[in-house]
Amino acid sequence: MSFLKGLGQFAGEVTGKVLGGSVRVVGEIAGSPFIKEVGNGVEKATINTGKTIGQMASGTYDLASGAIRKDDAAVEAGLADWGDAVTNTAKGVAVSAKYVYNGGKDVVLGMKEEDMDRVKHGAKHLLAAAAVTTLAVGVIDAVDGADSMNTAGIIVPTDAS
Repeated sequence: MSFLKGLGQFAGEVTGKVLGGSVRVVGEIAGSPFIKEVGNGVEKATINTGKTIGQMASGTYDLASGAIRKDDAAVEAGLADWGDAVTNTAKGVAVSAKYVYNGGKDVVLGMKEEDMDRVKHGAKHLLAAAAVTTLAVGVIDAVDGADSMNTAGIIVPTDAS
């Protein structure tokens, strides 16, 4: 169902622009190109997350409705959407892992060679990856927040005695 794909894409774009734009404004005020770069990364990651969620929702709908109606074309379309969502997620994980690996390698080799510029460069990449991941994943956690609000283990008394 292309409506769900479009809705996921739209929600990701709106959320990405709000979050990424906010971070970029902070970067502008602070005069930090690094913070602006993090804002760009947050925007891209959030847009991609919305797109993937839309694909999965569309695939789920097509699979369920196709199974109920015994419509093989709808089932195939649903499986294709799920496959695309899984592929996009795997590609994103691979790119992120490579980015973190290269940043970590720069830190280690820079320390070994006493090249502080290389250490700073690697640390910057690691911090950017952590910030983008934290902010982008935080969006999903915020959406799921109502289900996991009492995770602090606070005991609430049930009687007034």
